[in-house]
Amino acid sequence: MYDITHNFTYRQKDKGWQVILSYKDGDKWRQKSKQGLKTKQLAKAAGLRLYEDLKKSFVPSSNDLAHITLKEFIPIFTKDKPLLSDSSKYSFNRIPIFFDDLGNKMLAKITTADISRAVTKNNHYADHTISQQLALLHAVFSHAINVYGFTMNNPVSNVPRRKRIKSSRIKSVSQADFERLLASDVSPKHENYKICVQLAYYTGMRFGEMAGLSWDDVSFSTGIISVKRQLKVCRIDGKVQHRIGALKTNNSYRDIPMPGILIRVLSDWKPNTVPTSVLGFRTAESYPLNYWIKKTLPNTSIHDFRHTYATNLLANGVDVKTVAALCGDTVTTIINTYIDFTEEMRKKASRDVDAIFSK
Repeated sequence: MYDITHNFTYRQKDKGWQVILSYKDGDKWRQKSKQGLKTKQLAKAAGLRLYEDLKKSFVPSSNDLAHITLKEFIPIFTKDKPLLSDSSKYSFNRIPIFFDDLGNKMLAKITTADISRAVTKNNHYADHTISQQLALLHAVFSHAINVYGFTMNNPVSNVPRRKRIKSSRIKSVSQADFERLLASDVSPKHENYKICVQLAYYTGMRFGEMAGLSWDDVSFSTGIISVKRQLKVCRIDGKVQHRIGALKTNNSYRDIPMPGILIRVLSDWKPNTVPTSVLGFRTAESYPLNYWIKKTLPNTSIHDFRHTYATNLLANGVDVKTVAALCGDTVTTIINTYIDFTEEMRKKASRDVDAIFSK
């Protein structure tokens, strides 16, 4: 958090103690005070409370921010954006972690070249991840320029965007690999990993949606799972927490039919769980689950089972609009993501073409 230039003065007044908080606001010094305190110790405590309250409402001038670092400016940015969701605030607060060479650098001194070097350093990340981080950073600089009068061009604007030479093919998990993973060893306390994999394979749900799934969302009588919430990461009072929250888009709210095999799996699993949560996950981070998956299926993650669900539907003739509704995506996203056939889809197309022209 930005540190306001300030000092405290303590004095006895009217048979008690008074604390005066003096702070610099632009080129002027201003004061806040509290009196009628019985001891100097109470006056010191009251002074600290005055300062904490001041920080919550203080709007620094451009002169105050002349030497501020990127890491110090981001809390000011998020405070100025009260409508930001918890997950968005979390994303903005992670900018200095992703661009770790820039966090302690003065905001006004960061150049396009600095950002380009930081991007190159992070070139092991996927293109969409880097693009997302650059978009967040661009928003921060735009705020500094447009709201606080920083006299600079947005250094993110001229950062060269990486061009994807070849679009990466969506990974689809074969039936054999799926069964091999379910037959692999897992510790008793992580038996929910196998249930999670089956949920993803048979419903295409995202990890956060599965982690937030309640038994109230599962109807065995109708064979429907209602996706209504997700477990997600948020930052509250400066601390990272994992909480149940709203889904990202309106399209994400949906009802998914369960195949009979999944109904049986969940029916057998329910007696092993707590009354509400289906999977019992307490964190929105999927890396422990992915670590277990990769021991049997290298280069495979839980999200690949969502891709498998979508490609299986498309390969078996389900129309794109229905696939989009079941996956909680737009039709455009489904087309752009799955336009490249999987091997299973190619084989089916080959059989269909052969059948058509052999008549």
